[in-house]
Amino acid sequence: MKKAVLPAADEPIIIGGGLCNPIWYAFFTDLLRRGVLDMPDVDNSTPIANTQVLVYDGTAKKLKPGAN
Repeated sequence: MKKAVLPAADEPIIIGGGLCNPIWYAFFTDLLRRGVLDMPDVDNSTPIANTQVLVYDGTAKKLKPGAN
């Protein structure tokens, strides 16, 4: 999945008439379509089992399934 492009910092989220800017709307819609395993800092090489959570591995610099 391609990387989501963050709109420019000076791009307003709300435009005239109180509407969401179409550029930001496309960004938010893209984010909602993605799952947590699509994020680049999540290691999805091992499936997450029941009762596991994502735990940050500082050595690998990724979130991995593990115990809380």
